[in-house]
Parts: sequence; C-alpha cells; structure tokens
Amino acid sequence: MTLYVTDLDGTFLKNNATVSDFSIGTLNSLIENGVLFTYATARSFSSAAPLLKKLNLELPAVIFNGVFVINPKTGERLIENVFTKKSLKIAKKFMRENSVAPLVYSYINGEEKVSFLEEKIDCVRCYLDSRKGDKRMRAVKNYDELFEGEIFYLTVLNADNVGLFDEIFTAENGFSHNFQVDTYDDTTWYEIYDKNAGKAAAVRQVKALLNADKLVCFGDNKNDIEMLKAADLGVAVGNSFEELKKVADIIIEENEKDAVAKFIERRENATTDRFKKAVDLARNRIKTTVGTQNEKIIHAALKNYFAPFSDEQEVKIGSFFADAVNENGIFEIQTKQLYKLREKLAVFLESTRVNLVHPFICESKTLFINGEGEIVKREKPRKNSSWLKIFEELYSIRNFLRNDNLKIIIVKLKAEKIVSFDGGEIPDLRNKNVRKKCKIEKIPTEIVEEIRFEKAEDFRRLLPEKLPENFTKKEFCKAAGEANSSLRLEVLREIGIVKAVGKRKNAFVYTIEKG
Repeated sequence: MTLYVTDLDGTFLKNNATVSDFSIGTLNSLIENGVLFTYATARSFSSAAPLLKKLNLELPAVIFNGVFVINPKTGERLIENVFTKKSLKIAKKFMRENSVAPLVYSYINGEEKVSFLEEKIDCVRCYLDSRKGDKRMRAVKNYDELFEGEIFYLTVLNADNVGLFDEIFTAENGFSHNFQVDTYDDTTWYEIYDKNAGKAAAVRQVKALLNADKLVCFGDNKNDIEMLKAADLGVAVGNSFEELKKVADIIIEENEKDAVAKFIERRENATTDRFKKAVDLARNRIKTTVGTQNEKIIHAALKNYFAPFSDEQEVKIGSFFADAVNENGIFEIQTKQLYKLREKLAVFLESTRVNLVHPFICESKTLFINGEGEIVKREKPRKNSSWLKIFEELYSIRNFLRNDNLKIIIVKLKAEKIVSFDGGEIPDLRNKNVRKKCKIEKIPTEIVEEIRFEKAEDFRRLLPEKLPENFTKKEFCKAAGEANSSLRLEVLREIGIVKAVGKRKNAFVYTIEKG
C-alpha cells in the first residue's frame, strides 16, 4: 500500500499557512477509504497541530525535521533521534566562543521549551513576534541556562559566516543541518539536529512502522531534498526551489492550488478506475455457468490490471505460457496452489524478473439474486484477517524465495459472491445439490492493499511484535496471535531472517538474524 507524506509550509499549506476546505474534505474522504496520509515538517507539534485540526490524521507524523516521529493527535513521541552528550558539548562551546544566539529546543521537567538569550533578543525577535503567547518561550541570562534540559534541536536565525557553521556541524561531530530561506519572509534558518535525524530517515521509519509498500513524498524546500530522494516517487510543488525540482520525479501545481490533495485524489481514482475496468473486461470475457464458482474472473481481472494490453498476455516462453509479460517482467497470477508454478518458476527465474501475484480475499459478502434479477438478500461482509493460508502457499515454493528475480505481490481484495437462482426460496448453499442449480460468481470489487516482497529483507514485516531475543516455535506462534502459524516461522527460516541457535529441552530455539 502507498504511504503519502507531505511537507507543510509551502507545500501542503497555502501561503497564509492555512489548509483549504477542499484539501480537508478531499483528504478526509481518502483517509476514510483507507489511504495512508501523514506529514513531515520542521515545525513542532504545538505549531503544526492547530493548523491541521480539521484533518482526521491517524498515522505517525514527523516533526522537527525528523527528530521525532509522533502520534499526530496527542504529540506522544514514538521515535526519537536526539543529540548525544558529546555533540551537545561541541555545540555549546561553538555558540559561546562565537557569541551566537541560537533558539534551543529542549524538554525541561517534561515540558517543551524554546530558550533564548535575553540580552540578544534582537537576534530572535522575528521568531518571538510570530509566536506571541507561546508558553514554550523561555528567556535566559547565560549559555549555561540556555543549554539546560534534554536538548534536541538548535536554530540560528540569519546566521553570519555560514561556512564556519558548516565546518562544525558535520556528521563526524554528530550533526545534521539544514540552511534555507523562510517560506514566508526573507529570514534565513540554520537548523541543527542529530545526524540520525532528517526527514528522509524519519519517513522511512514511518513506512516501516506501517508496513507500507510504496512511499510518495511532497516538498518545496531544501530540507525536503533527501526525503524526495528516499521516496519511490518524489513530488515537487510548482512553487518549489529549483534545487528541489531537479531531484523530483514529477512537478505538480503550486501549493496555492491544492496541488497535494488533487494529486493524491487523481492517483487513487486512477487506480480504482483501472481495477474496475480490469474486472469488467474479465467478466465480459468469462461466462460463469450453472453450478460453478469461478476463480477465473479474479485471475483474469488481476491479469488485466497488471498487464492491460492483450499482446502482453499469454506469452509463450520456451515450453511454457506466461500469464503476462511487459517492461516490469513476467507476471504469474495464481489464486491458489502456488506449488503448481514450480516448474515454470525454475525456468523463468533463470533469465528475468518474475512477479508472482497471489490474491487474498480479506472481505467477502454474498448477494442472492432471483430469476427476475432482483437482489433478495445481502449477507453481512465476512472479514478474513488470517494469513495462515498465505504462509502455506509461500512454504510450497520456499526453494525460490531467496531468488533475487522473484517478486511476491500479495493483493488483498474485497469480493462479492453473487448467487443467481430460480424460484422464490433463497437457496441453502451448504447443500451440494442446491449449489449445482445456482449460478455463482466470485467478483473482486476493490483492491485494498498490495503487499510487495521485492527483496528478502521485505519479509521482516512478517515478524511478530514483542518476540524475545531467543524464542521457541510455541513462543513465536503466541506472539503471532495464531496458534498454527508455525509455517510463518518456516518461511522466515528459509529466507534466512530467522535461524536456529540451540535447543531448550526438546524444543528448538530461534533468533532473528540482524538486518
């Protein structure tokens, strides 16, 4: 599934630092329908949250240029990338010796504070004037007071001799830094944070937390450059700095035109429309007869979705036919029994990338339609969150899972089972003879998520949370929450993510290989 991450100022926010009603309505609707959306900003939580209060944000967000990953509703810090004592000592010495008056962001007695030197207030007056009433502001008398508390961020406004700063605030000394012009005026900001922080690192951490497959990032300024480089698709708004536009994959409209919301809406609608067309085409080609529950429609729909052109489908390679072949490699769609593909895989993987697409119906509902075409009953959707069957399938092709040419795509689908029958009484599908008299179609209606395993490390997302350093199969299954998930463990062993390290009584003991 795709994770969308946007910068705020100059990108998502308008020039007056607001969010339009259009963007709010559009994104709330997309979020409600399962789209993953969040933000990454240089702002603090207390500065960003009031601007976004009408958005139904649920996913972890990035603040202070990647120093913290937070809960966007409460501000709770989920991940911290903060200074070491050694780097803080270097920073304090430099500021004192060069009479620099920074803004120092810290936690003092659990409260976030922004400290500044009272005698050099003119150096930060523009900042203070824009934040009147902000309870975080803290005037101090000397550098010792300035550097009190748990310090995590430093900002120097309108710094002189930026080259001298660059010599000190290096990765070797434990720092990352960003120097740019303010989005709203001509103030320059020299921002200093820990070398492990930065928007790029933080958005990758959010992506890992959510097990997202793709990352799309939006930005406008210099501190967004590395984030756009880290994304699968880096998007610059039209008003971006030229330096950012050069690294972007695509340039869209300006922030004043709701560019971010419009782009996400178009991209998501294009995916929905494309899948609907793929399903319609499959249904027109495949006629379901009485007494069958046809898996071929799902197979054909996914083939049309991943390779929409007829000359890409059913391509002969050696003595086998591939479901589809295009610039992304071979596509094999298999609704069940992956072991049947072993001979094909042995041949195909020798020469090219193979995308093995395996559908997983996570929600299904049944509709009963009488002879007059009327829907006479709708059953409540049945959800399936168990991955056990998928692990059985992966285990059956375990010998191929380490092959760099093999890419697994698990497609989570919603589906409808349409039962057409003659007569007035709703058929009891538990009766085999009754089923034979009905026409039954299983129609995919929506792609909920594409879970891609493109390299061995991607399978780490299958590790249960809260595993001890060493664990038995029983402990693994308990952490996974499914009593029979031992095949998940076997798949992870085959890939090399988990290894046996000994025995505890009669049980093997395993550990996780370091990535």
